Amino acid sequence: MDEKTKSFWSNGLIAKLYRRYAGKRFLKMYKKIAEHVLAEKPRDVLDIGCGPGDFLFYLSSLNPNLNLTGTDPAPGMVTHARNKLRDKAKILEFPAEQQPFPSNSFDAVTVILTFHHIREKTGVLQNARKLLRPGGTLIIGDIIAKSDLQKKFWNFLERIESVRGYVGHYTSSDLRELAERVGFNFSIENVPGMARRYKICRLT
Repeated sequence: MDEKTKSFWSNGLIAKLYRRYAGKRFLKMYKKIAEHVLAEKPRDVLDIGCGPGDFLFYLSSLNPNLNLTGTDPAPGMVTHARNKLRDKAKILEFPAEQQPFPSNSFDAVTVILTFHHIREKTGVLQNARKLLRPGGTLIIGDIIAKSDLQKKFWNFLERIESVRGYVGHYTSSDLRELAERVGFNFSIENVPGMARRYKICRLT
């Protein structure tokens, strides 16, 4: 993430609105992902691209005994998440592509509404697989295009707007291919009560 994009997601108006409203806007997704995470009976959970820390805060309310960690490349988001979570989670400033943890550190890894901002998608999946303990799960919650045509249209609009930093939309077929190439099993579902473009993908 370049400095301009870091500033946008730290100090810009959209970043401030996101920090204020995202927790409520995406609560249904957080609830469903939390169900999947807690079903694994985890001890250590990592949220990559944690933003303002809303998902980790929600997860901590369900199980305060979890060891929670979040990373994000935007200093403003990191500061907000640290203030929000206090001692409920450890929040670090790192991009998705550079997670500073040894192999087999986590029982579950989540990437929520962030994967479309990642350039090196395959690299992030490979790294996540290393970070997971045997039997661990990677959960990606994101906006996913229903067709190649829609993906191309979304990416075209993103290039025209060019305000949010890098954005690379993808289809479920794209993600399935990437996941299976890395060695994950892949499943996908809709988020109840949300538009069908919002999907939850489980990689095991």
